[in-house]
Amino acid sequence: MWIGGSITRAAGAGLAVGIFILAYGATPGQAVAELLAHLPPWVTYPWFKLTLVLLGLVLIGVSLHFNVWSLRQQAIDALAEDLSWAIHHLLNRPVATEAEVAQWELDYRAWCERVSQKLENRAFFTRADQLHFDRLGFVPSANFAGSFNQRHAWLASQLNLKFERLRDVINWTQMRRR
Repeated sequence: MWIGGSITRAAGAGLAVGIFILAYGATPGQAVAELLAHLPPWVTYPWFKLTLVLLGLVLIGVSLHFNVWSLRQQAIDALAEDLSWAIHHLLNRPVATEAEVAQWELDYRAWCERVSQKLENRAFFTRADQLHFDRLGFVPSANFAGSFNQRHAWLASQLNLKFERLRDVINWTQMRRR
């Protein structure tokens, strides 16, 4: 792939230069030298220069604001916010009655769905990332001391595993080059 990519790029550049020579009748270097030797008069107008500078600044601003890395970091930060929300609102929530366990489970399921929807963004996360978070398989007991209820202890164990897996996904996404 590395050598093939280089050969492909070299062949593509050669093809582009050949088409340019056929269309213009000179090499690209000769065409640039000719253009610089005999500039069109509209290039020297002050408004053209100012417009060119303003367009360049707009292009730089847009490229800095909408680059892939900042969008990826925003997606990672959103997952980190969801993780923080779950720690604060689920893990640290006192649960004492069956009704509170039922409400806790509803909030837990809603949180899982919200995170899974964010992991559907294939620009940054793979299907494997989403499945790693969604499907738990064997859930080891977390020995959650704040749980009086067997169901709540089982759900807290799931939450513990979800936390680990979401941290895995965040780390993997940060390490990816694309």
